[in-house]
This record gives sequence, C-alpha cells and structure tokens, in this order.
Amino acid sequence: MRYRILTALLIGFMALAVPFSFWAEEGMWLPDTVKELPLAKMRKMGFKLTPRDIYDPHGPSLSDAVVIVDGGTGAFVSPEGLILTNHHVAYEALVAASTPGKDYSRTGFLARTRDEELPARNYTVSITKSLRDVTDDVLSAVTEKMSPDERERAIAARRRDIARAAEKEAEGIHARVVEMLHGLRYYLVTFQVLPDVRIVYAPPRAIGYFGGDPDNFEWPRHSGDFAFLRAYVGPDGRPAPYSKNNVPYTPEKYLTLSLRGYREGDFVMVLGYPGTTFRYRESASIAYRQRRLYPYQIDILQHQIDLLKRAEKRDPQLALRYASQVFGLSNALKNFQGSLQGLRRSHLLERRRAEEAAFMQAVSERPKWKARYGHLLEEFAEAYRDLEKYDMRQNVLGGLLNASDTLHLLSTAWAYAREREKPESERSLQELERAIERIKRRLPEQWKRRDVETERAFIELFLAEADELPEEQKIEAIEKMFAGKSGQERRRAEAAFARQVLESPRFASAESIIALFDMTAAEWRALDDPILAFVADAQAELDQLNRRFQKFVAAVTRLRPLYIEGMSRWKKTPLYPDANRTLRFTYGRIRGYKPRDAVYYDYVTTLRGVIEKDTGREPFDVPEPLKALERSKDFGPYADPRLGDVPVAFISDVDITGGNSGSPIMNGRGDIIGVIFDGNYEGLGSDYVFNPALSRGIAVDIRYVLFVTEKVGHAENVLRELHIRGR
Repeated sequence: MRYRILTALLIGFMALAVPFSFWAEEGMWLPDTVKELPLAKMRKMGFKLTPRDIYDPHGPSLSDAVVIVDGGTGAFVSPEGLILTNHHVAYEALVAASTPGKDYSRTGFLARTRDEELPARNYTVSITKSLRDVTDDVLSAVTEKMSPDERERAIAARRRDIARAAEKEAEGIHARVVEMLHGLRYYLVTFQVLPDVRIVYAPPRAIGYFGGDPDNFEWPRHSGDFAFLRAYVGPDGRPAPYSKNNVPYTPEKYLTLSLRGYREGDFVMVLGYPGTTFRYRESASIAYRQRRLYPYQIDILQHQIDLLKRAEKRDPQLALRYASQVFGLSNALKNFQGSLQGLRRSHLLERRRAEEAAFMQAVSERPKWKARYGHLLEEFAEAYRDLEKYDMRQNVLGGLLNASDTLHLLSTAWAYAREREKPESERSLQELERAIERIKRRLPEQWKRRDVETERAFIELFLAEADELPEEQKIEAIEKMFAGKSGQERRRAEAAFARQVLESPRFASAESIIALFDMTAAEWRALDDPILAFVADAQAELDQLNRRFQKFVAAVTRLRPLYIEGMSRWKKTPLYPDANRTLRFTYGRIRGYKPRDAVYYDYVTTLRGVIEKDTGREPFDVPEPLKALERSKDFGPYADPRLGDVPVAFISDVDITGGNSGSPIMNGRGDIIGVIFDGNYEGLGSDYVFNPALSRGIAVDIRYVLFVTEKVGHAENVLRELHIRGR
C-alpha cells in the first residue's frame, strides 16, 4: 500500500523543481515529462518548439540525435552518422590511435576520406530507443512484510527480469531499469549500442585542451574542446564490431548548426546524459560526505596522480599512455575539491539540518505524519553510524584489488568463478560475462604494454593506506599476510609482496591470465598459490563488507522515498529525478555571474582572449596558425559583428553535471549554438543544491568549432556534411 501511495503522490508532483527550495529554471527533466514544464513562460523566454519536438516516442525528435559517447554525450550532426562531441571525450581514442611517430593526442587528426578514419578503440555510441515507466511492474514484486534486504533483492530481481525481457524483443538492444527519486519511480530504458566508432577530426591538443588543468572548471575559458566522430553499422544496418565493410549509421534525426549567435539573456536548452546528482540527500548523508568521504577521495586521488606523473617523467611512452588517465583523475580531484568547498561555502549541511528540525516539529503536531515520518532522521543517523564502522576498510580494500591490472584481473576472475557456483536463480552473470568477454578480447594487446613499476607503486600505496587504518577497521586479509611485522620490516614485506604479484610466472602472460577465467573455484583452490589465496581471502572479505554496505543501501533506500515525500508535502514543493545517466532536458539563459565581491564575469570569451593567455608553453601555447589568423583577422563568417571577433566560449545557467560533456546546447529553435564541455568551479556544489546565481555550464561556441575546423584543420570534407544555418 505504501508504494502505491508514493507513486500516486509523485504523479501530483510532475512540475519539477529542487526539493526543499525552488529555483526558476532548475531541473534535469526526463524527456517524456517536458510537456509538464511551464511552456508559456518558456515561450516568453524564447522557446519556439513543442514538447514533441524534444521527445516523441512515435517519431523523430531532437532526443533521437543525442547519444552517449564513452563517458560523455554527443550529437548526430549529419545524415551519415557524424557525431559532434568534446575533444576530452574523444581524447582516449586519440591516445589509443597514436603511435611513437604519430601522437594524435598532441597534433590532432583529420581523416579526409572515410577510409582514413581511425577506429576509436573501446568506444561505443548508445542511442536511447525507448523510455517507459515500469514502476507498477517493478513494485509488484514488493510486499509490506518484506525486510529491507528482501525488498532490495526482490526489486533487483524484477528489474533484471524486465531488462532481460526487453533485450530479447529486439536484436542489438541493451536495456536497463533505472531508479528515479530513490524508488518512487522506475523506468525501462532501451539503447541501441553501436560498437564501431571512428575518429574523423580533432584539433591539436593546444586548441582542444588549451588551458589544461589550470583552467579546468574555471571561467573565463578559451578551450576549443570539440571533436568529430562517426558511428558505423554493418552493411545490413545492424550494430556490428569494426569492419572495413561497415557503413555509416543513418540516424533518425540529426541537428542543424547555427551561425546566428546569441545575446546575454537568450533562451538556451541542453539535451544530454548527466551522471549523478544528490539533490534530495538527508543531512546525515551530506555530513558523511563532507567529513569523511570527500577528504578521503581527495587524498587518494592526489597520491594516484603523483604516481602516474612520476611514471610519465620516467618514460615518454608512459606519458602518452597515462595522459588521459591523469586528466580523468585530475578532473575528479578538482571536482571533489570544488564540491567540498561548495558544500562548506553554501552551508548546506546547516541549512538542511534546520529544515529537518522544522519538518520534525511539523511532524510532531500531526499524528498521521508522526507515524509515517517521525522515525526517519534517527534511522538515517543509525545507518550512518554503522557505515562509519567499516567504510574506510571497504574503500581501501576495494582500492587495493583494483590498484593494478594484475590484481584487478585476478579478483575479477575469482569473482566470476564464485558467481558460477551460486544457484542459477541467484546469479548475476549477464553484465559480468559481457565484461569478461571484453577483457579476453583486449588483454593480449593490453599485456604487451604492461607497466610493472607503476603497478607495484599502486599496490604499495594501498597497502600503506591499509596500515594507517584505525585498529577497528584493519583489513583481515592484509593483517594475516603481514602478521607480526611492523615499521620498516612491514614496508619491506609489502614491497616483496608487490613484486611477487607482478613477477610470478603464473601471471606473466595474457594467456595464463585468461586461463584463470575459465577455471572453477575448486580448480583455483587446487593451485595452492599464495597470491591467489590472498586474492580469494581479500575478495571474500570485500564481499562481506559489500554485503554489509548493501544492507546500509537497503536501509537508506527504504527511508529516502518517505523522506522525500514528507519534506515535499511539508514544503509543498514538487520533484524531479536526480541525474542517473539517462537522457535529460534542461533549459535556461545565457548569463554572466558575480563569483565574489567586486568581480563580474562576462558571458562570452573571444579569440583575442586566447592570444592574451599565450605563454608559449603548455598548456597555454597557442599554435602559430591560430595566431596568424588572429593577426590577419581572417575570421570568415564566424566573427560576431557585435564583438568584432570570433567567440570562443560562453556560459549559461543551465542545470548540468558530469556526463553532460559533449551535450549540444541549442537555441529556442533547436539549432546547435555550442557544445557543453565543463561547469564552473563556483558551481561544483550544484550536485547537491543548484544556485542560479553561481552555477554555470561552459560551452564552446559553434562558430569557434567551425572556425577551427575550416581555418586551422582545413577539414572541408567535414564542413560539407554539416547543415549550417546562417552561412
């Protein structure tokens, strides 16, 4: 009965906004709920379309043109599968395609013909094919008498069954059932996944990654952060792995680019695949992240970056290999630092606690509310008190088993063997088997580039982290391995263990590792290998910790729908789902902002600003062709008449987060005017609370994209494919 009530309440909350406080254009909308937006207001702002233009389950719409590309977003911009995304989204593909004599991550790349397009190794393009509310179906598996664990298992099993049934309905379809609003709703999302993706054009790193890490999350910004990829299918039009016989994919919809520009205050909208937000978190969760989780993540990420940079200095080839990894870790580090600062700066914890205190006062005055909501805060507090008894142990042990390729592969192989021992009804093999097939396919090439020294350093790092854990959180498998040793003797033993992992003949070749994936758990044990025994012990301990963590998840998952419901009823505010890597729509205005006292940031940057930042050294080394174009004012049709210059980037108050990289930002007619590539530092706390005064999405202007493509890249073949309005 309770879950029917929750679902019914949600239907009444379809005008979406942040829970507990309201900002005008805030929200990451599911595309099937765009019709619930304040359309009259949006039209006054400059919206010229209809909800069906955004999302139409029965015909082509803008949503059909926007896809998942690796860890980001992209958009089809031609009828022949051409995709516009970010340089940093395509960066790993450029690194993987590079050779000692051709570093495409540095020089950029242009394929003048289809035959010259390079495979984007390990990349896929995922196209949302359907989006359907299956809440009633999922919750039909739940009864009031179930414990939190039983409820979680029942829901997980039903979600798996629904996804599997959807995948059987059509070849090449991947499906997942995603949770919305912490279990108030569930959606079945189906994707067509295209595994043949190729690189068409990317500018040099000095343009695509101009400003590097110092400018990351900063405004003003001057990066030409864009790239063009292409999706291919088999000759029969079905998804297929790379083959010379494959043909460009024909999208149901592709987007038009506009040279007509914008002014401050203009309406803009974004479609993309944002990753994760935490807008509805209780104060106990905010306190935990602020006090424990973020400080740990910041510390361990900094250590990992330092180790990789040390490897880069040791070998130029490793510098190429680790470039994208260092970028990703540095990006995460700065994100966590900014999020922590944003939480502290916004005083969200104190505000949320005050809201909860007022809510509990209202609850105490209403018997029915007291029965329904009165227990929530204490149960949250108890769940987090238990989590803090083992959380660091879980983090460090999980980090160790993923610290090196070797340990990660061994722990995955052991987990696979153990999973196959379970009764068929309890197995979760589908995703695991897909991952293992990828491992087997890629491992022979990966093993040739093995960096043993860096692997060893990572293993020793996490063993040292384990040594620093408080007594009550010590890792049993590690204490057993190094029993009786301390100080320098223990350091030496840990170093010897790391060498043993990496120098054992049993793990010396890709073939020997692959063979482990085909062994049963009994065959593993029969090998009587000390490293494998340690992995088995460590994985068993981690599994136990993960099960304990799942009980924590089950507890807060049971509480959060009630918490969200109660706070929303009390505050009389409506709801929208947190980001979860499903397709979302958001809108806003192009706006500057005031980051601090006496400082105001304008809404647009120009080519002149690129030249002003030039130092002649990375990451502010402006390529000579770009400097020559600026000197000669050879801007073509890409200059803004009001600026007298080529616009490079602009900001708006759209509601975005990680995963939106590569999202098209469009004007009110649905034409691309830019590509989202970052958010600003002052807005990093917006994963928890959106602040329109400070939160800004940063986009590269489409005119700079085309200017660089034509004038620097001389990629006329790419330009000929594009539909450009205003040219």
